[in-house]
Amino acid sequence: MGKAARVESIDTLKTFRTALCKFAEAANIALADAEGEMQRTHTWLETEGQTYWQGQIRRRADIVARAKEAVRMKKLFKNAAGSRDSAVDEERALAVATRQFEEAEQKLVNVRKYARLVQREVSLYQGSVQRFATSVQCDIPVAVSKLDNMVAVLESYLALSAPSEAVRAGAGLADEGPTMSRGEGMAIEQPPAQTSTPDQTDKPTT
Repeated sequence: MGKAARVESIDTLKTFRTALCKFAEAANIALADAEGEMQRTHTWLETEGQTYWQGQIRRRADIVARAKEAVRMKKLFKNAAGSRDSAVDEERALAVATRQFEEAEQKLVNVRKYARLVQREVSLYQGSVQRFATSVQCDIPVAVSKLDNMVAVLESYLALSAPSEAVRAGAGLADEGPTMSRGEGMAIEQPPAQTSTPDQTDKPTT
């Protein structure tokens, strides 16, 4: 025999079902947002990030080349006075261009490095939330379906039990009527027999 359950409020089951559905919806949105953000980051590192810094390397390499040529020209040619001008400014510009070029190279190295790291972290994250995601996407819908069945059964039971109570109450009143008016099995007391008094006895005729 199954265990009996004491249900005091069907509305509480309905409220719990609503809260469960809202939680599942919020959890699915959070999981999807996190997954999407990680995938966008990894995609940028694999494609746009590397493309951007490769383009920066080429552009900055050209700047370095022009800065070197400016330094060489400044040191190679003499001015109108027959002396060579200082190439301090050109050398400073070359140093800045060189640092920017090296920065672009390092950025490209970092982008490739973190593309691999992010891919690994994404895999670790997916493994860690897989059980929770399965519960949200599979277990909660099953629980909601069971709650729906429970509510439907309880409401059907209440719809059937209410008329049954009325029928039983009516039957009880119908039984009371005849029982109260019926005199079966009851002894009926007879009135005492009438006796003659001395005054009423016949006198002998004379």
